[in-house]
Amino acid sequence: MEKYYDEIEHVDWVHKLSKAPMLKAQHPDYEIFMMGPHAQRGLACADCHMPYMAEGGIKYSDHHVQSPLAKIDRTCLVCHRESEETLRNNVYERQRKANEARNRLEQELAKAHIEAKFAWDKGATEAQMKDVLKLIRQAQWRWDFSVASHGASFHAPQEIQRILGHGL
Repeated sequence: MEKYYDEIEHVDWVHKLSKAPMLKAQHPDYEIFMMGPHAQRGLACADCHMPYMAEGGIKYSDHHVQSPLAKIDRTCLVCHRESEETLRNNVYERQRKANEARNRLEQELAKAHIEAKFAWDKGATEAQMKDVLKLIRQAQWRWDFSVASHGASFHAPQEIQRILGHGL
């Protein structure tokens, strides 16, 4: 996606401080899910977010779309053999690790935007700032791509950590 946007020189907005040409990730939930282990094993969104239930001897999908953690017995435990507590803690641990990397990248991005503004204020030229602004754009895109999806840290934890790491 980033390569495509760069090739067509697309800009969603220009950052007011750094003047970096920015991109906005538009709900990359599906793309991130497809990079993760559940998609690679052939699961679909409905398998976890709309688990089967039975009523009156009839089996059907629960159309109350929700977190799989709300019904672990009908979602995760269909395939996994760990306890509900272990599975829930695994999810929370993945989220904690991703949030740690995300928070660090947010801090570094804030510094980068402020430092770029400082350089502009001191008379930096477009030519001098070109490579810096490209790096800021790339880092911001990686942050945004990672956080714009609601379940990224679960759906593709290794890929999200890699993307956030590249942002740093």
